[in-house]
Amino acid sequence: MVHLPKKPTLHLLWAAFEEQQGDIKEARRILKTFQLVVPGMAMVLLRRVSLERRSGELVQAEALLREAVELHQGTPLSSFFAIKLSRQLLKVQKNLAKARKVLLEAIDGDKENVKLYLNLLELEFSCDVRLNESNILHCFEQVLLSSLPLEIKIIFSQRRVEFLEDFGCSVRSLLHAYDEHQKLLKQNSNKKRAAENGLEEPEEKKVRADEGVVVSVPAVAAATTASSTALATADSSSSSQAAYNYSAWYQPYGSYGYQNPWNYSQYYPHS
Repeated sequence: MVHLPKKPTLHLLWAAFEEQQGDIKEARRILKTFQLVVPGMAMVLLRRVSLERRSGELVQAEALLREAVELHQGTPLSSFFAIKLSRQLLKVQKNLAKARKVLLEAIDGDKENVKLYLNLLELEFSCDVRLNESNILHCFEQVLLSSLPLEIKIIFSQRRVEFLEDFGCSVRSLLHAYDEHQKLLKQNSNKKRAAENGLEEPEEKKVRADEGVVVSVPAVAAATTASSTALATADSSSSSQAAYNYSAWYQPYGSYGYQNPWNYSQYYPHS
């Protein structure tokens, strides 16, 4: 690729061809070299991770993802790679403890990222819910104590009530969750009434960036609406399997480009 040294598609296809021919070493070299030439492209790193996984080098695959998480610390990419790493640890390496630790550490650094909480819930629900009740409830508690929008908290609170109704071991916990949920509903009702009476601006108009710059109101409103719509898809009257299909909740949060895993560059252009 002498004349097109920065063309990602060609290099990715080239590496895939070499891997198909059984030359793992050459495929590895192509991807690593291209990443050095054009750093910061998520799709190239993920292709390297996939190559190592397919060739049985799980330790190296994990190391690449951990390096990416550290490299992008403090940015959305760090959470993106943390989710990828946790899935690798849980689904491929079957190490739930390590996967949980990755997500909890990511949440500590990105407390308003709904995707992280959804993936943590999905992870906890992959265990026996009767034996894992405390971890599941702790995840719900993290959301309710966070600074996420009230609408999101209400939906998570409703899911907590449903979980305790279906799988909980203590009626006291259920009643407490129900009371807390009613408080959130009342708080939301009062907020809407105040906004309608002109006594209080809608919350999305008050959102500001850390630097003090006002965030675009349409963007925040759209994000909140999308989140609420996504989480509301699981009807409380549906079956247990559908109501707790947290992976389905996750689908609308596609800002990381999961719809087309072969084209991450449109979301994460190289630096």
